[in-house]
This record gives sequence, C-alpha cells and structure tokens, in this order.
Amino acid sequence: MNVKDRALEIYNQHIALAATDGRLFRKTVMDQLQAETGCSLPAAATHYNTSKKSVPVEGLGRALETKSARKAQNKNKSQVQLQDDNECFTVIELRGGVVGRCQSFLLQGDASECFDSKIEAWPRSSWVMIKGLGPNSGDTFKLGIGEEEVKRFNLVEATV
Repeated sequence: MNVKDRALEIYNQHIALAATDGRLFRKTVMDQLQAETGCSLPAAATHYNTSKKSVPVEGLGRALETKSARKAQNKNKSQVQLQDDNECFTVIELRGGVVGRCQSFLLQGDASECFDSKIEAWPRSSWVMIKGLGPNSGDTFKLGIGEEEVKRFNLVEATV
C-alpha cells in the first residue's frame, strides 16, 4: 500500500472528529501519517489535502468566497511607488571637477527651479543638472550609465 492510499484510510478513520474539531482532526491525521510512514510534515500536509479533496467534509478548511463578498481594501494608500534611479533629476555643485553639494528631485521642474536658485545664491560655483542620481559629494564628477546632462552653469571668472 502506498502513502497516498494510507493517508486516505487514516483520513476516513478519524472523519467523526472532523465534525467536532477541524484543527484536531487535521493534526491527528497528519501525526498518524508521519508516525506510520516516516514522511515529513509538508508531505503529510500534502497527503491530507489530497484526501480532503477526494472526501469533502462540510465545515473543513476555509469557507468558499462568494461573488458578492467584499474584498479587503489596501489600507496603506499613501505607499509611494519606487522610481528608477535614472528617472530622477539631480542638481550638482562642481568645484574643480569634484562634486560639492547635490540635491535630487523626482520632477524635472522642481530640479530646474532649484538649479536656478543655486545659481543666484552661489554664482561663484559651477552647477550642473543631470537626469539620474549622479555621484556623491566628494567624488569626481562623472556621468554614470543611463545618466545625461540636462543643463550647466559654468563659473565665469571676473576680471579686475
């Protein structure tokens, strides 16, 4: 006799317990199957589920969903979708080819406004706006794969 057939016999042997306590019924069937056949817990669960499909018992398992049943709503509507690194915009201060300050934005318009205000506030620095995250502060400025320069303001040395 194979394990599948024995599982069905054990299932039918304890079927009266299913009407009173479904959890204890499942545990009893699986424990006895493991003890007799030496199978693992996942294997016993699989054999139990197969037996349950062939001999349906009222009240065992989860209740079937009706078409009119309401589904649970996503309670965390404020969850933000992650954006690809190269889909953001970064304003970078350059000091002799080295990155000084940098600030990233999700929208190009916000980054462009920041770029313009940086030029006004710190006109003695060079500024670049790129599409992508760009290098970190203190790194040598170099565009990564998929990054592109959008606009640039180079420091113009004033002559006296």
